[in-house]
Amino acid sequence: MKTKPVNKVLLSAALLLTSALGVASAGGAAAPTVGGSTGQIQAATPNSVAAALREAGYKVTVNPANPDEDPSLSVTAGDYEIDVWFSNCKGNVCTRVTASSYWDYSDDEDALDVELTNEWNGNYYTQAYIYEGSYYLDTTMVIAGGYTKTALKAWMTEYLDDVSTFEESLDEE
Repeated sequence: MKTKPVNKVLLSAALLLTSALGVASAGGAAAPTVGGSTGQIQAATPNSVAAALREAGYKVTVNPANPDEDPSLSVTAGDYEIDVWFSNCKGNVCTRVTASSYWDYSDDEDALDVELTNEWNGNYYTQAYIYEGSYYLDTTMVIAGGYTKTALKAWMTEYLDDVSTFEESLDEE
């Protein structure tokens, strides 16, 4: 029986590929798992978001369920009371979470400044708007398919920085 000579370049490439696949399946390239670690994917549910925000040091109240409304939370962060609600929920799994703060100017609606909100919206990712005598500042995070606690915490930290900056701009008016 006569054998063909082995192509050493192809053999080396094949060995390299199989060893890389072995490392990937054994360690770093495996799909993320749902769980408690800050880098692991969390379920996109109101309860998991509430737990992650509590773990990050915020006071969180899960608001009573109302069949006519999206699930929501009340979050206290320092001096700020933040409304948090979920969108497009099916079977308690949601695709988005939104944080919102407001400043009531209903006693002095002449103080509301559309130019201030337009300027803000041109420079920040949070959305400012005026509605029924109040300024609002909102931000939304997509959680479809899950999220990491690290990403949620960073989202809330950035939002609170914007809330503080927006409030300062209101005080300057």
